[in-house]
Amino acid sequence: MSFSTLAKDDLVRVISRRTCCSLAEFTAFLRLSGTINIGSNNALSITITTEHPSAARKILTMAKELFDLQTEVIVHRKARLRKNQVFAIHIPPQEGVRKVLEHLGIVEENQLWQEHQPDTLDKKILEKSCCQRAFLRGAFLAAGSVNDPGGQYHLEISCNDNNQARVLQRLMEQSGMHAHITRRKNSHVVYLKEGAQIGLFLTIVGSHRSLLEFENVRIVKEMRNQVNRVVNCERANITKTVNAGLNQMQAIEKIDKKIGIKALSLPLQEIARARLENPESSLDELSKSLGLGRSCVNHRLRKINKIAEELD
Repeated sequence: MSFSTLAKDDLVRVISRRTCCSLAEFTAFLRLSGTINIGSNNALSITITTEHPSAARKILTMAKELFDLQTEVIVHRKARLRKNQVFAIHIPPQEGVRKVLEHLGIVEENQLWQEHQPDTLDKKILEKSCCQRAFLRGAFLAAGSVNDPGGQYHLEISCNDNNQARVLQRLMEQSGMHAHITRRKNSHVVYLKEGAQIGLFLTIVGSHRSLLEFENVRIVKEMRNQVNRVVNCERANITKTVNAGLNQMQAIEKIDKKIGIKALSLPLQEIARARLENPESSLDELSKSLGLGRSCVNHRLRKINKIAEELD
């Protein structure tokens, strides 16, 4: 089971206690995965599609409980890819369909919006924070996906137009998330890329089971990354120390060969012999063994390197 499926299985079990929240969630389904058909005599019908069987049942339940509408379900398989089943919840022309669409801000004064109007949606559906959360939940169930947290963090919701995308982006930002919008073929995609942001989204929409799984994987992943950073840093420091020691050894050996170590001043002779005896020691280790300050040891070794360079 993919992580997206786990999250959606969790969300379809969330039942809104308030009618206003159920309306907001149903509106998200309709706007992001629904189509409105105009038949003869301007009769309107609605079709909402989903690949998730539990989501299909939820849409059917909401249509009946909220509006007492007659519905039918048409099931077919995709012609390509995994040939998943697609559930089309069809609400045929009947008395009440137009009132539903007017109530949801999709039809006004007998005119069907060519593009969903964000201001109308905000005024009618998204006044309360609880309804905003329900709308985000419905939007994710309708057109969202989230990567497995063990891989690259990514959550997205695909929208039909830029107005829809901007509504979702604004709702996420009001809840403390930093959502971005990108264009992908004929869709506008609202997405989150940070683990903490995705965790916050799952919290807000009520996917607690998938949130626990997400956070468990994220904590282990980030701890592993932190350990790797520490190990890489230590490895880099060790490599730097070894290379510096080798360069200093070469400089001392060069001086000994050409003029002899005894030609150096007594302080430089002391540090040269200490380096020869401890080729892999760090500056801190050398300074402790000699009872000198680290800066003093570093200064003397730099002076030895400079003398070796002048002997070329």
